[in-house]
Amino acid sequence: MTVACHFSQLSIEFNQTTLFAHLSGTLLCQKNALIGNNGKGKSVLMRLLAEQITPTSGNLKWVMPFIHIDQLTRLQGDSIADALGISELTNAFARVNSGNPTLNDINLLEDKWHLPAKWQSLLDSAKLPVSLDTPISHLSGGERTRLALCRAFLNKDHFLLLDEPDNHLDHDGRQWLSDKLAEHNAGSLVITHNRALLAHMHTIFELTDKGLHEYGGDYALYKEQKNFATAAIEAKTERLSHQIRQEKRQQQATLQKAEQRRKQGEKVRYSGSQSLLLLDMKTNRAQKRQSNVAERHQRVMSDLQQQQQQAQDQLIHTQQQKMVLNYQADGKKVTVFASQLQLSYGYLEPLSFTAYTGEHWHIKGLNGSGKSTLLKTLAGKISERAGEYRISPMFCYLDQHLNLLDKNLPVAEALQRYQPALTVEQWRTQLGMLRIRGDKSLQPLHQLSGGEQLKATLLALINSPTPPAVLLLDEPDNHLDIDSKTLLEALLHDYQGTLFLVSHDEVFVERCGITHTLCLGN
Repeated sequence: MTVACHFSQLSIEFNQTTLFAHLSGTLLCQKNALIGNNGKGKSVLMRLLAEQITPTSGNLKWVMPFIHIDQLTRLQGDSIADALGISELTNAFARVNSGNPTLNDINLLEDKWHLPAKWQSLLDSAKLPVSLDTPISHLSGGERTRLALCRAFLNKDHFLLLDEPDNHLDHDGRQWLSDKLAEHNAGSLVITHNRALLAHMHTIFELTDKGLHEYGGDYALYKEQKNFATAAIEAKTERLSHQIRQEKRQQQATLQKAEQRRKQGEKVRYSGSQSLLLLDMKTNRAQKRQSNVAERHQRVMSDLQQQQQQAQDQLIHTQQQKMVLNYQADGKKVTVFASQLQLSYGYLEPLSFTAYTGEHWHIKGLNGSGKSTLLKTLAGKISERAGEYRISPMFCYLDQHLNLLDKNLPVAEALQRYQPALTVEQWRTQLGMLRIRGDKSLQPLHQLSGGEQLKATLLALINSPTPPAVLLLDEPDNHLDIDSKTLLEALLHDYQGTLFLVSHDEVFVERCGITHTLCLGN
């Protein structure tokens, strides 16, 4: 396998704080993924690899050209041709087609006459306008993402560095991305939390507090190796607990024997059968021996307890957290009803449906079909065009940005304002149980990672005295790391209320206990 890039001992500091240190690895010309919890520095590492920022120390060497598409990539120019970086070529083709080519045009287009068909095929596969003079301003957010990726895929000989390229892509867009990555033989490194995409990777790199770890194989193999490591830590913890119990028994037995010898010595002393000088010498030797044994027991016990604590700390960070939204259903009741409901945007056909307690609905459709509009309409955020609907007053609507709490407040204070029954200190304790500890609970909520914001939001819901009977969730899994997605899908799977969910993540949807699907469009 051809090597695309090698890096060694990379480290970077921000304001004298080390984000990560001594990262080493080799990128091969294959499909590579970079995963890790939010806030660990995946995007920073990719920008280091893209040579957009300079490492504090370490070495980086590319042996082939590369192209970087980050989450905030701005398309250049005004038209699709400008964004693809082919304006000069398209202008030359236009002059040829009009019958007014220059000599420079002919030289420029030598061996390139096949390109217009190639461009149109690529745009068509991405479901973008094939007219190259289409203004970028006419494109949606998802279409702009696909256009930026099209520019990357045009560079067949470039290694691709893609930072969460599947965000804002619908199901078809994600499938297109997966297909194009498979066709791109120069290789790629993709930051993604999409387990369907990770299922097709050749190597997975995971960035953690402990460094960069490489796992050969796809996501299934990665999970197998992680589960094996967790089982090994659990076995080690149990073994250490057994050793500690055994050491305590030995320590107790030693103390009992010493006490028996002391009593025997006292009897001999009172009997007067031996000289006091000899008895004192024996007593001193016994006490010194006992002291040495006690010190040895203490060293062994201290070492075992330290190992046990380290193993338990590892286990805390590897075991999946769990939260429960304790809504108790009071029979099967109608919670959401719509009759001939016409949305103000997107899908224009009238919608009629009835949802009951305990049903989990997946709202499905392409970008722009009106999925978010439906949820906003049901939540009373925007008005319907026609028809009618009713929804249980005990509903909770969460958009993609999880705007339930005041994000300008420190996390614990934001929670306390939402639910004053608990004090700030009690909320800090609750946050600590979700690994949001120390200074983090004092930071404004908007400064936390997507996963941490999700945990704080869920914490507010599960501690509410009146848990919602209906949840309206608009792509809540966007920007979440895998651990946070797993936490959320487990909570939603067990949720006994009515769920209306918009998501393009097939694996996430599958694990949320979906019972009904409402499709907006084909």
